[in-house]
Amino acid sequence: MNFSNNPHSVYNGAISGQRNMFLSSSLAAIIIGFSHNFKNPLIIDIVKIIGLCIFSISIMIGLLTNYDFRFYLDKMKGKLPEYIPVDTWYTWSFIVYIYTFLIATIGFLYLIRNIIKK
Repeated sequence: MNFSNNPHSVYNGAISGQRNMFLSSSLAAIIIGFSHNFKNPLIIDIVKIIGLCIFSISIMIGLLTNYDFRFYLDKMKGKLPEYIPVDTWYTWSFIVYIYTFLIATIGFLYLIRNIIKK
């Protein structure tokens, strides 16, 4: 089988995965905030847990996308055309790591403050 190598398709896929990470974490925050509209404490807790699960999925999306992107860049090192800014593309990894750290910290603090300490 002959697969053509298109670095821009890989880059677009990585950016799309990062966008999905940002969107899903935003959805998680909205769901957690929306949980206070319910009257039943059990439903409130279930909705909060769903929000925390979506935070976890968001983290997984970001890390897996980042891993795949870096895998591609590492495998193609020295084989990519000169017009591909490889160093800049590696920088996107740090954005994913920083954002992942932030949402993991927020999720962990929320878990401790609102669910465990009840």
